[in-house]
Amino acid sequence: MNGLMNGPGNRQTSGRYGVYYAPESGGGLDRFGAAWLGRDNETGQPVSPALPDSLSPDEWRAATESPRRYGFHGTLMPPFTPLPDVDEAGIIERLESLAGALAPFDLAPLSVRVIGSFLALVPADQARLGEVAEACLRAMTPLRVPATAEENEARRTPGLTPVQNRLLDEWGYPYVLSEFRFHITLTGRVEDPDRRARLADILSGLSAPVTGRPRPVRELCLFHQPDRSAPFRLIHRARLGNSKENS
Repeated sequence: MNGLMNGPGNRQTSGRYGVYYAPESGGGLDRFGAAWLGRDNETGQPVSPALPDSLSPDEWRAATESPRRYGFHGTLMPPFTPLPDVDEAGIIERLESLAGALAPFDLAPLSVRVIGSFLALVPADQARLGEVAEACLRAMTPLRVPATAEENEARRTPGLTPVQNRLLDEWGYPYVLSEFRFHITLTGRVEDPDRRARLADILSGLSAPVTGRPRPVRELCLFHQPDRSAPFRLIHRARLGNSKENS
């Protein structure tokens, strides 16, 4: 599917773009993500969350405030600001070219995991995802405005390893290439370990129908954020292999 919101002729380049994995539209994982975060990736419209009795609406809103802005996705190429001479059509063209050179594959079974202090869906194996993420990074980086020294320093959080600091300096982000770890974020930071464990149990139950088995990856998804205060929306799906038979 091309041009969900902005067609290839649209020259809009304001804001940021990211290359993400997002579930195939209308599938079970897509419906789960929309119901959990309370927002549809493509339309941006609110979705009534499906909450168990054990989770209050206030607790749900607090837990999902951050990931709701970014949408239900797994990052392949972190968000970037395009160069002044790069228009949206050029970004889509580059993504289509990249997708056409990559074969479809299956995402290993997902499960709910704790990463630091937040919860995410994590696949059992990430080897192929790492290769695709590297291809996205190398193909799309020439279109981005390089990170400034001030931006890099803002991302240089305590605890980064020497390798992560080097990647931050080279690529503007510390968790790429050898440090890439794919995940689909479900919550923001949940500092209380008991509350975090309870949310993990709730999410494991809610996600059970869509986890535990491989899932097809047939597209690279382009998300757009008009400005830093706005949520990201999925605006374009580029088919891997550019073939309809890979549906």
